Amino acid sequence: MSANPNILIVDDDLNSLQMLEQSLKIKNYEVTACLTSRDAMREMEPGKFSAAVLDYFMPDTTGLEMMKEIHMIDPLLPVLILTASRDIKLAIETIKEGAFHYLGKPVNPDELFVNLNNAMANRNLMVENQRLKLDLKQKHGFDQIIGSAGCMKDVFDMTARAAKVRSTVLITGETGVGKELIAKAMHYNSARAEKPFIRVNCSAIPETLLEAELFGIEKNVASGVDQRMGKFEAADGGSIFLDEIGDMAITTQAKVLRVIQEREIERVGSHTPRKVDIRIIAATNLDLETAIEKKEFRRDLYFRLNVIVIPLPALRKRKEDIPSLVDHFLVKFCAENNLKLKTVAPEAMAILMAYAWPGNVRELENTIERMVVMNDDEALGANSVPVNIGASHETGSSLPDGLVSDLDSTVNDFERGIILGALERNAYRQNRAADELGISERSMWYKIKKLGISVKKGPVEH
Repeated sequence: MSANPNILIVDDDLNSLQMLEQSLKIKNYEVTACLTSRDAMREMEPGKFSAAVLDYFMPDTTGLEMMKEIHMIDPLLPVLILTASRDIKLAIETIKEGAFHYLGKPVNPDELFVNLNNAMANRNLMVENQRLKLDLKQKHGFDQIIGSAGCMKDVFDMTARAAKVRSTVLITGETGVGKELIAKAMHYNSARAEKPFIRVNCSAIPETLLEAELFGIEKNVASGVDQRMGKFEAADGGSIFLDEIGDMAITTQAKVLRVIQEREIERVGSHTPRKVDIRIIAATNLDLETAIEKKEFRRDLYFRLNVIVIPLPALRKRKEDIPSLVDHFLVKFCAENNLKLKTVAPEAMAILMAYAWPGNVRELENTIERMVVMNDDEALGANSVPVNIGASHETGSSLPDGLVSDLDSTVNDFERGIILGALERNAYRQNRAADELGISERSMWYKIKKLGISVKKGPVEH
């Protein structure tokens, strides 16, 4: 098959047809020239042509009608319409109906070449865009979520049902259980899959900036401030994922409540409401009912969010899924690092199964990545398991079954060990350690101070 673009030309004027054919062949195009639409349709196959050039007025049809037939076979084929008519309404009609461009006769060869090249480049972008959307849908399909435990089957069922409707969803669960994964699966398996999925981490954005980030900002609100679209507008037609919504300030919660109720927003500095068509998915690792009692979360917003609630179980409550998750992460990280596929030895798997996984699936993922990249052995043994997890396994087996005498001290010691482990794995960079544990830098700083952890200075990043 020729690597040169193949152009379909249809024109009932033999002289015009031959002139177009010769002009294109000089530029090394492959050309299929037809005098009638019937001949052209016999030539049509999906993907055979790079573009089509059609005369508008033909004895047996019009260029527009023929374009519709062509697009039934090859929907993305760019079409240029030719006509001797100078009627501007005709030009507008052809573009509205899906033609890439409209050219008058006699055709200027240079103008034709420019438009053909632009049309083919545009088609390549559309094909690539479709491929990327398909990849996203496959990447975030329900079959990509690993879990055979009974509690996960309930999660899959609820997520699949929620994907079919536009109702607001609240996903709850501890840090690292996979709330964003569920939100993406819901979006990319819904009728909104072709539209944007916008994620906002409410705990990572300072309170003073969150409102402008969500709602956008009008020009000249302050000196040097440019007009900017907010996340709600960016998600128009699609879904917005408000992660860690429990950390949102009360004042901002009131404005988010109005968005849910009215499906409209006002930019900072504007009094003009703008309608938005969005599906709202929120997530939190907090007990919102407790937050309501403490006056930290609005009761009315909670009721608006509490339409479809999907609680995600902690990894320690579905330990039967750990071997499947380990296998998945082994394949992922070996492929990413161009390594031969590794396995986890039974003694190492026993340690992983015994560990409590306070950081849940995210912690397990980071652990497997470390084991893969930091060990040369193809079979990863007990010595490849990070020290903090191995030590927890050794000490955990000797703990008495009764209550711990000093609960606060025990909990603090446990939390201190988790944070120290994350800091050590990330060369004492607090931002990276916070990311690994799924908490904000502010929370990390607070816990370091609270637990009296001495922080070494990590290497300076440039």
